[in-house]
Amino acid sequence: MTSYLIRRFIQMVLVVLLATMAIYALLNLAPGGPLSGLNMTADRKSRYSEADKNRLEAYLGLDKPLALRYLAWLVGEDWIGADEMYLGLKPPDGMRFYAKPGIAYATPGYPVWIEGEQTGQTDEEGRVIIIAKKIWLRPSGEPPEGVVQGLIVKVYGHNLHVDVKGDPVDAWVETTKETAWEVPASVAPPRPEKGPWVNVSWLFGPYGLLGNYAHFHGEGHGVARFDWGKSWAVARGQPISMLIKSRLGNTMVLMSLATLFSLLIAIPVGIYSAVKQYSTLDYFVTTFTFFGTSMPIFWFGLMMILVFSIYFKKWGLPYLPAGGVTSVRPPRAGSLLALLHATPGSFVDRAVHLIMPTSALSLLYMAGWSRYMRSSMLEVLRLDYVRTARAKGLSERVVIVKHAMRNALIPLITIVVFQIPGIFGGATITETIFSWQGMGLLYFKALTADDWPVVMVLLYIQAILVVIATLTGDILYTLVDPRIRYD
Repeated sequence: MTSYLIRRFIQMVLVVLLATMAIYALLNLAPGGPLSGLNMTADRKSRYSEADKNRLEAYLGLDKPLALRYLAWLVGEDWIGADEMYLGLKPPDGMRFYAKPGIAYATPGYPVWIEGEQTGQTDEEGRVIIIAKKIWLRPSGEPPEGVVQGLIVKVYGHNLHVDVKGDPVDAWVETTKETAWEVPASVAPPRPEKGPWVNVSWLFGPYGLLGNYAHFHGEGHGVARFDWGKSWAVARGQPISMLIKSRLGNTMVLMSLATLFSLLIAIPVGIYSAVKQYSTLDYFVTTFTFFGTSMPIFWFGLMMILVFSIYFKKWGLPYLPAGGVTSVRPPRAGSLLALLHATPGSFVDRAVHLIMPTSALSLLYMAGWSRYMRSSMLEVLRLDYVRTARAKGLSERVVIVKHAMRNALIPLITIVVFQIPGIFGGATITETIFSWQGMGLLYFKALTADDWPVVMVLLYIQAILVVIATLTGDILYTLVDPRIRYD
């Protein structure tokens, strides 16, 4: 069993890695990208300059080559351009990198002062070539005499394209190992002296093996290091971890209740329907499952709102809230909340808001799962060992519960374990219909707003939960069926 679990763990890591590649490629190879319509609707005065667009691309990480963008998203970008690496393993000190003030902190759109020698030559684009002796990044105060002032337009390896202030001619600034850099401590803080540091400038530094990418240095740690970045649109500038934390509880409550109610009803109903095949109850269950599996959840959810929220109010019956997680104001007279004297945010308030979305999901799951249980139970009841158990004189209750039901649960386990990702991800359509502020609604809003960091994090976590679900299913098989072993 141990060797099997080790093999499965290695397989899970590979599957998740391949899934992250697919997720990142599909969402980042879409035509246009998030900045395609940046200047389409803005008037001339409000349009972004080239330096501003490059700065925004750098902030969003869109200026990197695709492979490097993927690595930065997965394992961070603080190692790019780093000169030293901290060897500590305990958080929060573990896995830290330090980059000396230099090209690693040159970001498009920011001001720069340049002291150097103008060669008198121009490049192919007509830009004046300057060999830099000293560069001030994001300077403040009065500049020294003789320096060139401007804005960084773009960084190419160790060179800068600068929009020179007061001069229509751009400059091409070339830096060397002898170039001195002055960067504010707020931008490039000094390296902490405490702790074991090792020199990695030969690999990641500006003049190391990956030196051409040194200017992509950042602070992100990557999703694999539990740094999920910030939202672009849904909650602009807010950490994605905070977004997930604020909605995860709502989704887990909704999905857990729906799953629990469905299992408590679907399993016994499916067993009874199989044991009493072709009975009145069996025909009723079959009709119900056909109705439940063929009914679109968005239509059923809207019908529930129409009946229990709108028509109940019209008929003078205690009506349910049409959506949301809790009330934002005292309940209105005639509602079920008012009848129960529920205060906004109370347990009763949340429970009443849960009734419709939980019922809609439960009926959907219940219909399919009871059908699976019935089919599996019918197949098991025809097997020889069940007939043998009856021939031994065992009671019908023992034969069904102890012998038949355990084996009949295997197909249902295969389906139910994949609810583990669903408990995290939520039911997107159901949460959208009932305005339930959970993970499904967050995913829908992120998709419609092109908030790629949020979408990619949600898909990344879903990929991990799917492989965990498959392993959980394998373990549960051994519990319900003693014949299954992974030795």
